Amino acid sequence: QKEVKVGEYNAVDDKLVIINNSIRFQGLEPPKDKTIIQEELRKISLPLYSILSALTILGMIMASAFLFFNIKNRNQKLIKMSSPYMNNLIILGGMLSYASIFLFGLDGSFVSEKTFETLCTVSNSIYSSSILVEFSLTGNGVRNANRKVW
Repeated sequence: QKEVKVGEYNAVDDKLVIINNSIRFQGLEPPKDKTIIQEELRKISLPLYSILSALTILGMIMASAFLFFNIKNRNQKLIKMSSPYMNNLIILGGMLSYASIFLFGLDGSFVSEKTFETLCTVSNSIYSSSILVEFSLTGNGVRNANRKVW
């Protein structure tokens, strides 16, 4: 496509000078001078969602194993020194993060549009809560460790 200069606008004089009068707009009126936004529901491919779900399940199994290990051995000296209850909550926060991956992957091809809106709100809330739990407890653990050292 070739660009054609149609006119010039002088902002100082507030004047529009048409240079080429042979240009005619197609249609009944000039084209719109704004971006037209079309909402489109994007879909995730089933193989991709399946792979991510499998990895998420693997992560949840590992987190469950760590949680089980931490609960079973909480009376051991090394585990006691690492704040086992705080570690359990951090692991549960990680499991909430994993759970939100399932919800983020459900799109218009799996659920209705009304359910999708609710699902977005719920998944964002779960993920935000999990991040809050994980990082606040991790920060608290660092603070406690520094308190014991100094």
